[in-house]
Amino acid sequence: MKISTNTAAQVSYKILTNDNNGELIEFADDKNPRLLIFGNNTLIPGFETHMAGLQPGQEFEFSLTPEESFGNYQNELMIDVPKSAFTIDGVLKEDLLYLGNEISMLDNNGNVVSGKVVELNTDNVKMDFNHKLAGSGLYVSGTVHNVRMVTEQDLAPSGGCGSGCGCASNEKTADPVPQEATGCGPGCGCTTSSSEDKVYEDDCPSCGNPSHLRGKGHGDCGCG
Repeated sequence: MKISTNTAAQVSYKILTNDNNGELIEFADDKNPRLLIFGNNTLIPGFETHMAGLQPGQEFEFSLTPEESFGNYQNELMIDVPKSAFTIDGVLKEDLLYLGNEISMLDNNGNVVSGKVVELNTDNVKMDFNHKLAGSGLYVSGTVHNVRMVTEQDLAPSGGCGSGCGCASNEKTADPVPQEATGCGPGCGCTTSSSEDKVYEDDCPSCGNPSHLRGKGHGDCGCG
């Protein structure tokens, strides 16, 4: 069976920035391949396009431009957020407000977005809501181990933050609200994270999407 819409494939791979000499972003080795769902808006479209038609046993190698992956860097996604947005029960969450911290928040449409603190002043916090890989190309290589049709179990959410997880949305609006204030419980994966990510650290616990593949989530997760 070939990879196509509504198939699930176990794949081992590595993904680096720009080319095969770039920074390692993500990998899954032959002993622990990842199960990837195709045709369900869970993966970056450019990734799906290059993987389509591959069969078990085939190796692959391709590059994605920024436009095919996480987009170009957008200056308009540098947003001044009032410090009042970081108050919970009337108390300013000062432990969140330090340079380089990444904070998950809700935008005006209820989507979860992640932004990095880049500047602090008396009244506002300047945050960068670009994806951390915005402006970077991706180099992908690996092997397809098996391919089968998607099952209902594949599409069922496995817990975590549930509806609206939105771990990697690139559609941001003003006046975001800290995710902590929304009741998104422990283990969601959408809470504050370190800027120095480890391999698999950013996986969404609801759908299992690794950081580089979080496009739009699936089922009730919606991680993107």
